[in-house]
Amino acid sequence: MLKSVDALRRTVSGPLVERCGSEARMLTAELHGREVRGLAFCPGRVVRFVLDAQTQRLQTVDLLRLTKASRKPAA
Repeated sequence: MLKSVDALRRTVSGPLVERCGSEARMLTAELHGREVRGLAFCPGRVVRFVLDAQTQRLQTVDLLRLTKASRKPAA
């Protein structure tokens, strides 16, 4: 089972890069049984992830998404 912080980072980094791109950065990671849960910063958004350590199935949910302004400022 995953025991060290380095093992958590290695396990999460592959599926996270596949899902969010090469600029994805893991912010936090916690081990909960056979799941690794945490937060990651992907370009333009902050996501919560849950990775099943045995099946390598990654689920992500956007917590914050940055967008460009769609209106022109008055004046």
